[in-house]
Amino acid sequence: QRRVRADIISYTHCGQVPHVTADLCSSQVNGDVSIVPLHSVLNIVKVLGKLDKNLSKFINTSNKLILNPFDSSEPCDLTTFNDQLGMSVWSKGGRKRISSKEYLDIVKVCQPEMFVSLSDVVPSTVNKKRANKSCYRTLQWVNDAITFLADSDGMTSQLLAPIPGSGDRQLMMKSASLLATRQVFGYVIERATLPRDGWGDLVRDIISILPPSRPVFMLGVLNELEMIQAHNCGCHFVDSSFTLHYSNKGHAMALNSLNPSKLPDPSQEVGAAVQERSQDFGPSLAENVPPQISGEGDDTKRKKKETGKVLVFKPEDYIPHKSLTLDLISPVYTRQFCKIVEDCECFSCVRHTRGYVNHLLITRELLAPTLLMLHNLFHVRKLLNVVRTKVEEGVLSEYETRIEKVFNSNCGMEHVTL
Repeated sequence: QRRVRADIISYTHCGQVPHVTADLCSSQVNGDVSIVPLHSVLNIVKVLGKLDKNLSKFINTSNKLILNPFDSSEPCDLTTFNDQLGMSVWSKGGRKRISSKEYLDIVKVCQPEMFVSLSDVVPSTVNKKRANKSCYRTLQWVNDAITFLADSDGMTSQLLAPIPGSGDRQLMMKSASLLATRQVFGYVIERATLPRDGWGDLVRDIISILPPSRPVFMLGVLNELEMIQAHNCGCHFVDSSFTLHYSNKGHAMALNSLNPSKLPDPSQEVGAAVQERSQDFGPSLAENVPPQISGEGDDTKRKKKETGKVLVFKPEDYIPHKSLTLDLISPVYTRQFCKIVEDCECFSCVRHTRGYVNHLLITRELLAPTLLMLHNLFHVRKLLNVVRTKVEEGVLSEYETRIEKVFNSNCGMEHVTL
């Protein structure tokens, strides 16, 4: 039976967590494994070669690095650009085709602890013919990487094999059975290749074919619910790329990991709900609620002066939820001078308030995503500790059901979409 070691990998750009300095991240967020998208190191490969330094020494980090040619945080549709000659990588200089040989040369220069072989990542919406091409190319590139490691002297990097198939059960099961016999360190399942919903059984069946002694990574999970689902399916590691999405959108994770069923009463009227939650922060909070939310008017449309477009504000956008995420750019939080999330002891919550972060977001200050990133990373690792406890107790499935119920009942959550 596969023994699941629930853990999370820090998503980075060139080895550094976005929006956060290395010193602050190391002191506030514990993590010993980082994933590095290929596009973030393309511009420094020549520099590394001239300095004769690997990537870890160049960026001065003690973390174990995983080089991934596909950026799991931005799973855009690359099916038009990938071909038999190589994989398309989007960097600051635009699109660049990376062949298998070029990628393996980059691996030789960077010398990461682990690297994912090139993969023709395609979404589950492509036709059968395109999915078959994806499998053939990916398996060929995996074979190239295995040959490269066998012929290279002194290379200590470990190979992670991606499992292709674009969500097709038959293709993914066949690919997994073929890769199970290859000499690789572990396996990678890209979330972008799976169906939007109902992928749990498929992932379980795939993992059941793979050798139990080898780790399985799922990269690109969309939220904390999918993080729990991935661990419950048997994946050992997931990445933290969804925390970057939350931080860039002005969201603070606020899932009550110990009591996930604690939700606002949905039967309350929107205006009454906002009024009730404003009592702890002073009566002036209700004055900041737009008229269509407080029931003082029927006009639900506002015009943007900059573009002239009509922007419709939905009532649920203004309700401060105690679970899932808080959209701190909402005007509801303007006068809320309390911790960002109750019972949170992260750097941001101890030192700053919701109102301050709301001000930073509205004025587009660079400090806003920094504070949110620190909070979200701290929060997701706190949730991870709960997941580990549930794994040890053997009740992770029941916990996943409770979290899923919270997600389905909370209409104010803005999910990160593919």
